[in-house]
Amino acid sequence: MFYRPHILPHFLPFIFLAFFVFIGVGIAYILTLQRAISRCAPQNRATSPESVWLLLIPFFGTIWQFVLYPRISETLEREFHARGLPIEPQPARNLGLAVAVLHVLWFIPFVHFFAVVAGFICLILYWSKISGYSNQLLDQPVPAYAGFPQQPPTSQTRFCTKCGSPMRAEELFCQRCGARA
Repeated sequence: MFYRPHILPHFLPFIFLAFFVFIGVGIAYILTLQRAISRCAPQNRATSPESVWLLLIPFFGTIWQFVLYPRISETLEREFHARGLPIEPQPARNLGLAVAVLHVLWFIPFVHFFAVVAGFICLILYWSKISGYSNQLLDQPVPAYAGFPQQPPTSQTRFCTKCGSPMRAEELFCQRCGARA
């Protein structure tokens, strides 16, 4: 009696719009995580920058969060210590794990609504915190150590248009900020 099949086609554009907005926000979030990892020297990385894209795999991404977020925390902690910058121990690790736990709770009836609201708030806080760490790494000079060798400028040297770091002529991406030359 309450089923009205003629109403569904009217809601399809809104469903598709919500889906594409959700995917767009997810990609922006993943790009933020990838950028934060790529701004760290390779020897300080506990995971590769590309591994964040595994979050998009249905169901696997839910479990992958429990592995990825502690690795991002470890990567940031190593990089900040290598650069001699102050940072809290295990930066954003607990917040990342809270996001992962609340994501799992989304699938449990009766707590679903509360988990969605709390998870969304924690996700925004985590995103903001990782973005802040990433910006701190971008703003600080990179010391000359094995991951990011510093070279004196030559006639063959270009400079990154985003962060101003010197780049060799054959490099396609900036080693400091990851921007395309």
